[in-house]
Amino acid sequence: MTQRIHDDEPDIGEAVVRSLLESECPPWASAPIEYLATSGTDNAMWRIRLDGEPDLVVRLPRRPHAAAGVEQETAVLQALVGSEIESIARTPTVRHVGQPHEVFPYRWSVLEWIDGVDAWSARDDLDGRSLEPLAIDLARAATSIAAISGLAVAPRQEGGRGGPLGPVLDGLDEWLEAPNASSLIDMAGVRRLAAEARELVDEPVVSGVVHGDLIPGNLLVADGRLAAVIDWGGVGYGDVAQDYAPAWAVLTAAERPVFREAVGADDAAWIRGRAFELQHAVAGVVYYVPRRHPLGDVMARTLDRILTDR
Repeated sequence: MTQRIHDDEPDIGEAVVRSLLESECPPWASAPIEYLATSGTDNAMWRIRLDGEPDLVVRLPRRPHAAAGVEQETAVLQALVGSEIESIARTPTVRHVGQPHEVFPYRWSVLEWIDGVDAWSARDDLDGRSLEPLAIDLARAATSIAAISGLAVAPRQEGGRGGPLGPVLDGLDEWLEAPNASSLIDMAGVRRLAAEARELVDEPVVSGVVHGDLIPGNLLVADGRLAAVIDWGGVGYGDVAQDYAPAWAVLTAAERPVFREAVGADDAAWIRGRAFELQHAVAGVVYYVPRRHPLGDVMARTLDRILTDR
């Protein structure tokens, strides 16, 4: 069963998937497929189970902004083949880029399946082992992504995480004005951290490539180590502190200093990274918790970690 998340999304059901595959990828059209209920919200994903070769994932954009990123994401993934990030963690292999169809209005993609568990669920498999090796892996991934050169990606737009800090904080204020915000959010705690970040809006930043969404569902873990970084649809050029998100989205207070030291973040960069993820978490709680979507739980955990971080 698929679940509609947004009011304006197209049909992303099995019949649509099979029609698209029959039109452009006939060898895969009759294979068993399975809808993946994940914390992702921009793309619906269906797993194609194949005999004798790696499984595949069909990604169908749920919204126009996600559809606009299909071409860039697939181009970025192809450019990453053999890059330094792949010495740290796998990235998806592009198998097909599909065109709009009478049953589906957007471009879509087929990627190769990667085994692994999302970074939050993987914590349950550690049997008391430390998260410090994972913290170091995550830091290496963030710094490796920041150092990528030659990617044809756009600068982060004003208001987007990893873009100029002032508009991001303005967007945070707008989310706090939502009718349901006061019942879901520690307003005083959020405003305190936002005020601290506002003192830095005119400070210089270190710019580089940013993945833009290094939250648990996009970080696959195997045996306690980072196995893959997926969902590159939001990659851009901006403040590298944006990709410090795993410090609060994945790690605990015990490993956070390990991550911070490994990325070399000074006080200003750390506060900016926290502010980007603060805005992300507040928006996710306000929008997704009422919809009872798993991303609401992810963002609520992240927000709690930010507010209790010392």
